[in-house]
Amino acid sequence: MQRLFIVLVFIFFTQGFAEDWQRVYLASYPRSGNHWMRFLIEEATHIATSSVYRDPDKPHLPQLFPWMGYCADHGYDRKCRYPGKGEVVVVKTHFPHLVREPGDELPFVKVVHIVRHPVDSLYSLYCHSQNGHPSTPVMPRATLMGFIHGLRKFEGYWETKENVLTLRYEDLQQDPYSSLKSVLDFIGYRVTEEDIRRAIDKYPPGGNMLKHLSCFPEKDLEYIENELQDFMHKHDYHIPF
Repeated sequence: MQRLFIVLVFIFFTQGFAEDWQRVYLASYPRSGNHWMRFLIEEATHIATSSVYRDPDKPHLPQLFPWMGYCADHGYDRKCRYPGKGEVVVVKTHFPHLVREPGDELPFVKVVHIVRHPVDSLYSLYCHSQNGHPSTPVMPRATLMGFIHGLRKFEGYWETKENVLTLRYEDLQQDPYSSLKSVLDFIGYRVTEEDIRRAIDKYPPGGNMLKHLSCFPEKDLEYIENELQDFMHKHDYHIPF
């Protein structure tokens, strides 16, 4: 209750200031590469990114910044400057899959929308929700249904917005240079080829695509394919049975 009161007071006194920022939402369903993209952006630009959540990974500072986002202390590696008033500021969000935070649904200029194959994002979210140690290797059907509902709700919200660049996590894995360059150009950051190469060398792609395929029984793969047919077709995703 006390935290809510502090947040509401902060919003009251800073809402006007929040409009002075060129907010770019970095929007993704959970476990789709949002953190990785933030690491890459910060290394390439040396400008701190932020989140509507006070992320526990590389702990974010307790105070909300004027653009209504939380930041790690001068970025993840503590060598970034904070955005200046009127500059572009990148803000992570999973809304509306997660409940609305003070930094959600504010004016924005652009959206970088990251998608990932649901076989990987859904199972990764399942593991994450179990603190990395699932009680059972097969995701309960009720959990799977809830996650799919959240994904459809998330996608339905952002597909109605304008000025959106959609990036597949898999394309970032396969061609990180072109993918990161397209994101930075879209946001409006001026960087060099050396900046992009440095970021990719420091935070290279890892893992395999569809690495969680074997974690699903065939009936669940069929369920995913049927329930997310439009999403899968739109982003050219397939499930190899």
